[in-house]
Amino acid sequence: MSGVRCFEFSLVSGWPSLMWLASVRKSTPCVRVFHGGGVEIADEWFCEAVWAGDYAAGDFDLTDIIAGSGGRLRNGKVVFVSSGSTADRLVSLELEDCFWVSNSLSGLLAVLGADIDPTYPAYFSDLGSIVKGLTKYRRVLETSLGPVQLTYFEDLVWEGDALRRRQKPHVNRDFTTFLRYKAFLENSLQSLSENMASSGRKLSYSFLGTLSSGYDSTTITTIARKYGCREVICVDRARGGYEDSGEVLAAHFGVTPHLICRDAWRSMAFSEPQFIAADAKGENIFFKGAEPLLRGRVLLTGFHGDNVWSKNPGDLSENIVRGDQSGLSLAEYRLQVGFIHCPLPFWGVRQIRDINLISNSPEMKPWDVPGEYSRPICRRIVEEAGGAREMFGIRKMAPSVIFNISDRFLSQQSTEDYLSWLKRNRKEWIRRKRIPPLLSPHIDHWERKARAYLISRCQNNRLIWRISSSLDDMPTPMRRYLFPWAIEHICQGSQHREHFLNSFS
Repeated sequence: MSGVRCFEFSLVSGWPSLMWLASVRKSTPCVRVFHGGGVEIADEWFCEAVWAGDYAAGDFDLTDIIAGSGGRLRNGKVVFVSSGSTADRLVSLELEDCFWVSNSLSGLLAVLGADIDPTYPAYFSDLGSIVKGLTKYRRVLETSLGPVQLTYFEDLVWEGDALRRRQKPHVNRDFTTFLRYKAFLENSLQSLSENMASSGRKLSYSFLGTLSSGYDSTTITTIARKYGCREVICVDRARGGYEDSGEVLAAHFGVTPHLICRDAWRSMAFSEPQFIAADAKGENIFFKGAEPLLRGRVLLTGFHGDNVWSKNPGDLSENIVRGDQSGLSLAEYRLQVGFIHCPLPFWGVRQIRDINLISNSPEMKPWDVPGEYSRPICRRIVEEAGGAREMFGIRKMAPSVIFNISDRFLSQQSTEDYLSWLKRNRKEWIRRKRIPPLLSPHIDHWERKARAYLISRCQNNRLIWRISSSLDDMPTPMRRYLFPWAIEHICQGSQHREHFLNSFS
């Protein structure tokens, strides 16, 4: 066989706008791509992406500055391109002589009719393992049809016989000084803004930022406003009830704030599954309150800024080790709504060591404030643009919603549905010789109280505290099965398979 010659595209009415699913077979030179209405298609490529480069050239396989995903035919090969961050991924499954590749895990499972084990208790830790970095995350999700491969920050290459992983293009950029690193961010934003507004697009995009009183979002807004970011999302409060909206900063920098309620999702029926189905955690569900603003946007966020711009990150390797998995829970939701997620701190992330040298260099001393919460690069960018020191970066806060351990669980309707789902599947635990979870919110409450007490009592012993505090982020036994519940809820509620089968007629 001489290699891949062409794409065959099939628009699937009723699919999420940005979802795509590619079928590659050893016996055919064409790759068939099924897609939603927002996916851009050309003779030799398709994408739901923006990147730092000329849109018409379609060279998103030649850069690591890309948000979204797609496929590129080049020299008899197809490169399936993942996002330049670990807040999105590709998924793939081999069935006999056919490989399936997609940007949607729930979509892939729904279309192919693959089931996952509802009694498996470790989905949360498996999907969250991406925080350990590119060399240590769990790459496989077992299903009834075989193992689904998860691919982050790598591309998949099809040459006609098998899918192979390929590292993203690695450009060794000059980050020797603050000004050079800042120029890289600015030039990339300018190139991205030109790409997303190209007249060649079926759907053009516009920037939408986020803004709080923290370092990362303030830094991104400061830079991005020069390249067309005129609106920002502000969340009314952070976790713990603290006011953290960023509206004062928005007024100072001349951007329009859209204030949303952190808990708006609670009044919307079954809003949780799309977020939980991405990473088993769903902490970014507060974006649901901004849904009318998100369609047709490139959402700029500061996820991973806590490591990239920190003076003392936990890891300086190229493996992209993170402090948490924030942003990943948007991976499925954004495809349905129709926006592209661009966490800007990932740009140039494999040179985190060089970025960290800037943060700790003598030239940055005037912007290094006392205490652990100091990010000199961020502070210099904002203060040199006119931001006063006391306006931002004072206290670390976050609006994330933690279903695993918080007193407030899912919305009442979803909680009742989840508990009913656990009850319906009780026989499955017994069949697999596993102990089913106790369906008692009362016991769940006291277990969480006991955990908190244990952690507080162990604070004075560093070794014991590190062990006990690992419990703080883990779901309680009753909450360990949110991921299979969410996947089943989406797969049964969607008509992805029916629409897919209709596309053949």
